[in-house]
Amino acid sequence: MPMEDALANVALDLSGRAAVVFDVNFVGEKIGSFDVQLVEEFLRRFAVEAGMNLHIGVPHGSNDHHIAEAVFKALAQALRTAKSFDPQRGGEVPSTKGTL
Repeated sequence: MPMEDALANVALDLSGRAAVVFDVNFVGEKIGSFDVQLVEEFLRRFAVEAGMNLHIGVPHGSNDHHIAEAVFKALAQALRTAKSFDPQRGGEVPSTKGTL
């Protein structure tokens, strides 16, 4: 998911097994008064509570605000896809187990 100079990739599985790979390098320590380390902390806790296998990578970006926004936009898109019924699969959810 692009956001100006930043590109974020998110893959997830609502499997009930929590795991997180967070491959994001922020340029600075803060966005305004917001500590960028809180992005990772929030996403780790979110994945654990949701029982989600979550992989996040940002291959490039130079503006921390754009990086964070791209991550959350990509997460929203991945969640929308993961919870949607797939008409090409006979209305099934996109899961190898057939359930969320």
